[in-house]
Amino acid sequence: MKIRVSYGTAIVLGLVHARQDVAPTTAYLLFDRGCIGQCSFCSRANGNVRSQKLSRIIWPEFELEQVLEKLTTPPLPFARICLQTGYNPESESELKSLAQQFVKTGIATSVTLSPSQTLLAGEMLEMGLDHVGIGLDAASPPTYATHKKKNWQQDWPALLDLLSKVGDRIEVHLIFGLGDSEEAFCQRIQAIIDGGGKISLFALTPVNGGNPPEFAAYRRVQAFRFLCEKQKVRVDDCQFADGRLTGFPIAGANLCEALENGDAFRTSGCGNCNRPYYNERPGQLFYNYPRPLSSPEFTAAVEVMALADR
Repeated sequence: MKIRVSYGTAIVLGLVHARQDVAPTTAYLLFDRGCIGQCSFCSRANGNVRSQKLSRIIWPEFELEQVLEKLTTPPLPFARICLQTGYNPESESELKSLAQQFVKTGIATSVTLSPSQTLLAGEMLEMGLDHVGIGLDAASPPTYATHKKKNWQQDWPALLDLLSKVGDRIEVHLIFGLGDSEEAFCQRIQAIIDGGGKISLFALTPVNGGNPPEFAAYRRVQAFRFLCEKQKVRVDDCQFADGRLTGFPIAGANLCEALENGDAFRTSGCGNCNRPYYNERPGQLFYNYPRPLSSPEFTAAVEVMALADR
């Protein structure tokens, strides 16, 4: 059996010989037997197994046995395995079998699933997986219908039910840049956190066209996500104008302190996840920093938010 391995992961494992300036801190793997999803932003949607890319990342194939050997040879190169998947109910049995092999390594293992697979998510957690990521992606019914082409009235209640049972082990993926206003996006973040879940925040990567979000808007929703998870702000306490986030209930030095030296602008998700270059090319400004920010980077990130009463 073969499995796809992110290019950066393959470098760390010695499967590819190349240099990288920021190495992944999680082993990112991809299981896809032909995704039947129709996500507008994904190059592997609609069963396009010929694409070697997911987001901006190239995913070369290797024999599973070889990958498992590399993952489990001391000193262990990764503290976590993230098994990303294409949505295809016909391959769920094979997915379970594959996931069990990773669980047996003793390395914390996460899997990413579709909102239509909340029952499977519960089953896989019972199998011993550490966390499950759910690709909600869009933050409101209109953008969900447009970009996911799925049933919000069915999927959102099912996700809330899952969160009520195992929310502390669920990371909900949200993509900013699909057309949701900052206010609608923050409201969805609040609803997920209130439900017991956490957020894995992504910027739209326009591999199928469109435009990435402006950094100012993305930094604002990053800050809100971080402060909301830390229970330092709620959406009702924030100021909005025409859908734009204009202010937090804390400001100035207090806001900078609450953003914890830029941790608010780092990759969010399961523990040990940094996802370098998922949303940008090498050399570009990071949407999600895969490492600690320098003092000038933190200052720039705060300033670009252009909040009132900073």
